[in-house]
Amino acid sequence: MVLKPILVITSVVLLASACKTIEPAQAKPAVISNSSPETTAELTQLVSTIYGGRSITLAPDVLTETNILSIQIAPHKKDGLPVMGAIQEMPRQFQLLKHEDDCYLYDSQNDTLYPLETIRCSQIKIP
Repeated sequence: MVLKPILVITSVVLLASACKTIEPAQAKPAVISNSSPETTAELTQLVSTIYGGRSITLAPDVLTETNILSIQIAPHKKDGLPVMGAIQEMPRQFQLLKHEDDCYLYDSQNDTLYPLETIRCSQIKIP
């Protein structure tokens, strides 16, 4: 029976991911401490995925001075001019947060924490 091994594997994966589940309130504001092309690429890929695969460009020093990242999607253009009547999205805000040794990108729009793999961060104090 093929279904049983798939069910067992799925259960193990869900159980393992549940062990790392945290609430955003448990995490603290942080900045990237190991900024590199790889960390920028990881953030760019993650934000692009959150935006449904849209092309995203982030600065190399993103999230190194502040834990806030605001993304404003560029207005729709045709022949280099803004398209009239096009719906412009409100800027979306993300925060870099740290919990224990792990770093997360928090999307305030959908109240979701995304774990970051290559990024190391340092907790900061918010005045």
